[in-house]
Order: sequence, then C-alpha cells, then structure tokens
Amino acid sequence: MRTIGLFAMGVLLAACTTTPMFPPEIMKDVEKETFDFKAWQEQAYQPSSAHFVPHKVELGGRIIKLIRKSEGVVILAEKQPIEKYPGYGPRSVEQEVPLMFAIRYHGFPESDMLQVGNHLAVVGVTDGAGTNVIDWTSTTLPQLVAQCLHIWNTRGLKTVDDFPYEGAMGYYPAEERTFCIAEHEEKSLSASGSTGS
Repeated sequence: MRTIGLFAMGVLLAACTTTPMFPPEIMKDVEKETFDFKAWQEQAYQPSSAHFVPHKVELGGRIIKLIRKSEGVVILAEKQPIEKYPGYGPRSVEQEVPLMFAIRYHGFPESDMLQVGNHLAVVGVTDGAGTNVIDWTSTTLPQLVAQCLHIWNTRGLKTVDDFPYEGAMGYYPAEERTFCIAEHEEKSLSASGSTGS
C-alpha cells in the first residue's frame, strides 16, 4: 500500500513539474478560452474572406492526412481536445460530426512523428480557407499557419488501454516531440497564399 502511495505522489509531482509543450514566448497572445472554432470553420465556406480577422490559437487534433510540399507540409487534422497532462498520450474523442482543419507548417518534422493517426497540439495563426483532397473529394477547410507543433507518436492507438503494458511498470508513454519554425520563416509563410492540393 505504501508503494502505491509513493507512486501516486511521484506521478502528481511529475505532473506539477512537467515542462510546457510550447515555449512561453510562443504562447504569448494565444486565445485559449475565447476562440470560436465553429465560427472560423463557417468563414471557410464564405465566398469572400475580405472581412477575415486572424487569431493566434492553440488547437489539438489527430492527423488524418499529410500533403508534403517543397516548402513544408500541410497536415489535415480532426479537432481533438488538448489534455493538460496527457500522460501516455492524448485520447481520441469520437465526434458525431468531426471538425476538420488544415495546418500549414513551413518545415519538415521527423517522419516517424509525422504519421496519420498521431495526435498533435499546434500554435499558430488562423488563415482563410484552402481546398484539399480527402478521400478523392475536394474539401474546403479552414487553415492555420503553424508556428509550433507538438506531436505524440500514438501509433494510431485511440486509448491508453491500447498501449503496451509492462506489469508493475504500467503503460509505456507515447513518444512526444515539439517542432517550431524560426520567427523569420513564420513571417514569410504567413504572407503566402492558399495550400491547394
């Protein structure tokens, strides 16, 4: 019983001292509580984006498709909640109507992390809509120009129970890494146009 208590204290202490996913300077001016994802999604279907107002946001998602380009990658993602202390990796939340968005990232994260099914958190600036192909159908999605990505290599597993278990050692945590682009690259990317397909 004492061992369980010590283990629980260790887990709580680790959770309290966990380093943040993104550097504090990246998180400056991020709209956490006030951003309206559905309003952003609705703007994607408007014929004119003349009144589009960009927002700096942090979103969570699961990778649905990857489109590699010469200047970086476009990640098509299904919106998922960001868990504050995901432990072994974020869990997937099933949605009746999945909320989808596209992430433009001016860089090339490691291929073992950039896999369909992996979960991510992203900080970036909302942009207009872009057309991408999902399951052979052209789909217009709201876009986010990413400054940083935090990716969990969940290997497509949906719940903690699916992760390998090692007796008294518990579940193996998902490998996770953060990727950020330099500030000068971010400025040049935010001036670029639609992603296309």
